[in-house]
Amino acid sequence: MQSRAVELLVGLFVCLGIAAIFILTMRVSDLANTSDVQGYTVTAAFNDIGGLKVGAPVDLAGVRIGRVTDIKLDQQTYQAVASIRISDQYKIPKDSDASILTSGLLGDQYVGIGPGGSLKNMKNGDKFVITQSAVVLENLIGQFMTSMNSGSSDSGSSGGGGGGSSSGSNDLFGHSGDSHSNGNQSPAGAATSSNAQ
Repeated sequence: MQSRAVELLVGLFVCLGIAAIFILTMRVSDLANTSDVQGYTVTAAFNDIGGLKVGAPVDLAGVRIGRVTDIKLDQQTYQAVASIRISDQYKIPKDSDASILTSGLLGDQYVGIGPGGSLKNMKNGDKFVITQSAVVLENLIGQFMTSMNSGSSDSGSSGGGGGGSSSGSNDLFGHSGDSHSNGNQSPAGAATSSNAQ
């Protein structure tokens, strides 16, 4: 009986530990209150959303004002359209911009709102006109490697051109030396002919 009671207690503690880890994971990933955001929904189209996911926070000046509720592909423009739900207590000018940013160097991505100067505010169903796509780290690395390769090839070609110019100068000196030696032989030849006479 005692061993069975111990097994039940161990099982209970294991279940509580799993539940605690699940709740902590939901809090850390910031997905616990995704469906609790009440407000108006606006959309933003991006050429590349990177690692942006549903439930990602939406910040303005570092303050969380909403969340991403849906992401889909526009079959006509082939852009990723993100639906953003913003709390009713926050009013955003109609000419504001939306950008996909990254928390830290390799952190999660979120949507950052840059406020505009319009006197009219966005309402339910509006769309961000100015957007900035996510910066993909792989693309940056590829561009860096391409620029490095092109730089090395340019330096190699310039080195080959320098070798050609030096050989050309040697040829020039060689020809000038020959002409000089021929010039020295002319007086000698003239002296020989005079002696013969």
